[in-house]
Amino acid sequence: VSWRWSDNYFWEASFGDGDVPSFNVLDAQINFRVPSLKSTFKAGATNLLQDEYFTAFGTGFIGSQYYVSWTINNL
Repeated sequence: VSWRWSDNYFWEASFGDGDVPSFNVLDAQINFRVPSLKSTFKAGATNLLQDEYFTAFGTGFIGSQYYVSWTINNL
């Protein structure tokens, strides 16, 4: 589990200047090893709170991402 926080700040760039509001982001991942299959299964998510945010003035919003993976032949 990971929690990230950023305070508000003022962004200055050649294409525009503006305020970037503060944001909180909660990420989590769980791993499950299966030695008999020589495998690791992972499931996780970024931005579990689903509060869209942006990190620079004039850019798009960042949302959530969910994922699963299966690593085979992982000793």
